[in-house]
Amino acid sequence: MDSYKDRLSEFPRSPGVYLMRDARGQVIYVGKAKDLRARLSSYFRGKGDQRPLVRYLLKDLDKVEVMVTGTEKEALILENNLIKKHRPRYNVRFRDDKDYLHIRIDTTHAFPRLSVARRPPKDGALYFGPYASAHAARQTMRLLQRHMGLRTCKDSQLKQAKRTCLNQQMGRCAGVCRGAVSQEEYSLRVQEAVMFLQGRSRELINYLEGRMRKASEELRFEEAARLRDQIREVERTIEAQRVDRPLGGDQDVVGLHRVGLEGSVAVLRIKGGKLWERLSFPISPTPLEDGEVLASFLQQFYGEGRLPPPRILVPVFLGEHLRILEEWLGELSGSRVKIRRPLRGEGKGLLQMAQENARLVPRQSHGWAETARELVRSLGLRRPPRVIDAFDISNLGGQDAVGSAVRFVEGVPEPSMYRSYGIKGTFQPDDYAMMYEVIRRHLVRKREEGALPDLIMVDGGKGQMGVALGVLEDLGIWDLDVIAIAKAKPGEGKGDMGVDRIFVPGRKDPVPIVGTAAPLRLLQQLRDEAHRFAVARHRKRRSHARLHSPLENIPGVGPVRRKALLRHLGSLKRVSEATEGELAQVPGIPKKTARLIYEALHGGKGLPEKPGGDGGG
Repeated sequence: MDSYKDRLSEFPRSPGVYLMRDARGQVIYVGKAKDLRARLSSYFRGKGDQRPLVRYLLKDLDKVEVMVTGTEKEALILENNLIKKHRPRYNVRFRDDKDYLHIRIDTTHAFPRLSVARRPPKDGALYFGPYASAHAARQTMRLLQRHMGLRTCKDSQLKQAKRTCLNQQMGRCAGVCRGAVSQEEYSLRVQEAVMFLQGRSRELINYLEGRMRKASEELRFEEAARLRDQIREVERTIEAQRVDRPLGGDQDVVGLHRVGLEGSVAVLRIKGGKLWERLSFPISPTPLEDGEVLASFLQQFYGEGRLPPPRILVPVFLGEHLRILEEWLGELSGSRVKIRRPLRGEGKGLLQMAQENARLVPRQSHGWAETARELVRSLGLRRPPRVIDAFDISNLGGQDAVGSAVRFVEGVPEPSMYRSYGIKGTFQPDDYAMMYEVIRRHLVRKREEGALPDLIMVDGGKGQMGVALGVLEDLGIWDLDVIAIAKAKPGEGKGDMGVDRIFVPGRKDPVPIVGTAAPLRLLQQLRDEAHRFAVARHRKRRSHARLHSPLENIPGVGPVRRKALLRHLGSLKRVSEATEGELAQVPGIPKKTARLIYEALHGGKGLPEKPGGDGGG
């Protein structure tokens, strides 16, 4: 730390982001600043920064890196991206919405399609959500199909449609594929759906009533009846809202509950004055103060594709983060966004409701902290294993072998960090050699990324554990714990909780952690997830090899000709069953090539050798 006191003048007086790393190169904190030198000076000079966070950071800090940006807003965006990439120990992390559904309307198409999506990209389509449950999203989809008649078929299916689809026969589609609705009429239906999804229910009812009267005056009674039923459905939806009194316009109300370093956040999403849904997130333990926790949460919450409302209510003062957050959120929404902390009136009542909801969010980290302490005690680990990587191998006689590396962070699976490795070094069923290759490639990669785990676990016994230790020795990694998990021998243990054995370096016998349920369940889950992921990737690799290798190995048959064969004959099976004459009828396949394909797929010996051989013609 003293070295940084002497080097503070080297840091620029510019906006940017700083990364703090520990002795292993792991990123432990990412922060942003309007003036990097001033911010970093507050960490290293006397009593400049009294936040609890600083005490924790300086204890583990080994290196500081800075990244200069043009503006504060760029620094905010970069900070958010780096937090998602490195998942630092001391930054706020919450369970994201990757499992939540959004409703998507592709307005770039002449006849927009209605669909659901996760993690909406910026592709020009309209997105609504997220929905707290898949059931709620799909129920809304069915309502829009039934009353607005929006299509759900893919664009390719729409182009190839040759007859009336089942959805139109059931009254769930306006019949775009058969030309039963004009583009103008369909556009009106899309407008109705957008108004409904935006929560403009009263405006939508007035709009529909006007259209219903017009249709009736023009003697289009069938259309008038459809609009009447639609109005009734919208009215029923309004009546079913969980809050039946007006709550102002569109706004999000954010509640925060802290217990020590742990906490939880609840967001009440209000549209058109009605409470539509509640989202809740347990947040990881962090020494950050409440204002910093909420500022970081808002960055991540709206950085996932959500459209910010005009007003956001928060329970604490955001300090220096307020101005830049409002500017960034306004850019996301396309209009001004205000973040307010109401001290009286209806806003204060809404905040109290959000705070109570946040208090009720299960705090999962309590269970993790206890599990981590028990793992340290039972297995003699150097430190609580916040990040654990588990490895497994899947192969069939050494062929198409795949190794998996799955990652759990604080006891929670992180699928975005899963990695699979196709075995390169051997074609023999040598489990030790395969395990060595996979662990080495994974750790080399993670060391370059500054994201090594705290603990690695291999599926197997002492032999596999020895392989993992050998990798660490070869790479010069000395501060990483290793264990192995194996099924007990027949007759060992009683019941499901006694079947697994945990091997630890330096111990002859397995560690008896049978009586500790939570750690054992975690290790079993890790082992099973690594096995599942390895098997899934192995099957995919084998399937890929079966589908493509027969054609890929034939001289003169490149991607264009393979595509022509599959398009003309329909499938690889049909290609393999075709006669030489049928193959020659495929556009772009000459007779000579048809003969080569036929002989290759039927075990013929007439294949020419590669150029340079006797049969090069």
